[in-house]
Amino acid sequence: MTKHSLVDPARYLGSVSFVAASTIRANMPRATAQAERRSLARGAVGDFVFVDCEMVKLLGRIVEVGIADSERLTIEPALGKTPETHPVGKILVFASVDHKQDRLIRGLRVHPRVGDAVYLADPAMFGELIANALGTSDKLTLELGMLDAGSGVPLRLQPEKIFGRHCGIFGATGGGKSWTLATVIAQIKATGGKAILFDPTGEFAALPDITKHYAFDGQEPGATQVHFPYRQMTEDDLFALFRPSGQSQGPKLRDAVRSLKLVKILGGVSTTLTIYQGRLLTKKGKARAPFFNEINTHKDLLHSPLCDFAIDDLADQLLAECVYGTDRNNPSIWGDIDNNSSSYCEGLMARIRTLIHSTELHCLFGTSGPSLASVLENFIQSEDDDIIRISFKNVRFEHNTREILMNVIGRFLLNRARSDAFRDAPVIAILDEAHQFLGRSVADDYTNVKLEAFGVIAKEGRKYGLTCVLATQRPRDIPADVLSQLGTLIVHRLTNDEDRQAVERACGDLDRNAALFIPTLAPGEAIIIGPDLPAPVPINITPPAVPPNSQGPNYEKYWRDRKAANTQS
Repeated sequence: MTKHSLVDPARYLGSVSFVAASTIRANMPRATAQAERRSLARGAVGDFVFVDCEMVKLLGRIVEVGIADSERLTIEPALGKTPETHPVGKILVFASVDHKQDRLIRGLRVHPRVGDAVYLADPAMFGELIANALGTSDKLTLELGMLDAGSGVPLRLQPEKIFGRHCGIFGATGGGKSWTLATVIAQIKATGGKAILFDPTGEFAALPDITKHYAFDGQEPGATQVHFPYRQMTEDDLFALFRPSGQSQGPKLRDAVRSLKLVKILGGVSTTLTIYQGRLLTKKGKARAPFFNEINTHKDLLHSPLCDFAIDDLADQLLAECVYGTDRNNPSIWGDIDNNSSSYCEGLMARIRTLIHSTELHCLFGTSGPSLASVLENFIQSEDDDIIRISFKNVRFEHNTREILMNVIGRFLLNRARSDAFRDAPVIAILDEAHQFLGRSVADDYTNVKLEAFGVIAKEGRKYGLTCVLATQRPRDIPADVLSQLGTLIVHRLTNDEDRQAVERACGDLDRNAALFIPTLAPGEAIIIGPDLPAPVPINITPPAVPPNSQGPNYEKYWRDRKAANTQS
């Protein structure tokens, strides 16, 4: 960077009149927009400034400009009079200038003193200081956009600084969140990265950077139909789906699952247990000891939470479990059918038979297309694909199917991460509309199953090489312990107070004064905050080559066409 002084007299703004821990007030004599000298007015909300503390220069941003109440009428125009006003600005100070390396560093090396001079920051110098602070001249970087106050200087960040501690992309509808996500995906592909995009709405189907598309039905053009095998589900997932009551149905369902797991382990053949047609484990009138011996022998395999058994037999096995614990005449054998238990379980059995054959749950219990678990395994091991997209567009909301399916897939990825599958080949999981899936639980009077796989990925996936990008328009619905794990935040316009407060709580670098700019951001403009950035940086995101299809219905066209058709008829 060419050596220039940060304190250009031509850009003098005023002097410090009040100092607090992170803010100062400064006289801004030229901040008034007088008609005859409007072009000379200097000092507006949003401007970046340098504070001259002799040996140290500080970077700040104007967050407030005003005059004393006693002077407020002096700015009203009066014929032949020039108003005498004394504007004062409030400035948020958040970074220091390292003169030796010509870069910005986080925090304040010193605090200003009353009387220190304040200068408007030159856009070109501001941009170069930010670029030098990131130190990316000889590094692999992703270019996300242009610094809003940096005179056209691009913001380039290393992959580790964006994804190393997870990334959050927040913004209300129309703020540019989807465009940013598309730009991030394009940059991941351009720099050689690998990512899995979970697309709940189907709006990213046309992105050219995606290698392959997968969907859970055959209705989406260009996507391969897949299913996720129910054998990767856990008993808790089954409880979330089938909703057994806690007193009778829950224990019997666990017994049925255990029995069917044992049938699978024994391969349908046993010399000590009676297996009906190689599928069910029958207990009525049978010896108890052989059953418990097999349970003890295979306890390690039975301890696995995965549902590795024939789900079609679950309802029948549930009925087979409805027997008395012992025969009244022979305590060494199981008793007769317990009619009370079987009647209590009739509703659960009917629900199981209905759900496993329902259209809504075909994505889990069906077999159409390849297994998504196999697809993901091949993606992890292969270098042929860069970005794959998994569409949830037509996955139904009934029975909490979307949440449970996403949780099962997240748990699969987490288990592969824990087995070091991503240690040397990191993968990014991109979850759009994350508020639909994080912090969810399926609960009723008897059951409360937390769906927290992606929350766990946010908490511990980083050390395994599995990081995530969470995009949402409702950050207030993301659990606080997940938000706190996000290192880099790209924040577009947020108009809801609770959303802004959630972002403030999640990020120590964004205090209430800096957050005041969030509701005023234009479409495509964002503030980037992260531990490797010297300050919250406003940027204009680079528009994607092919924007995602996030447009709503065209009312004007439809209404015009409809009116014209009605007129002709």
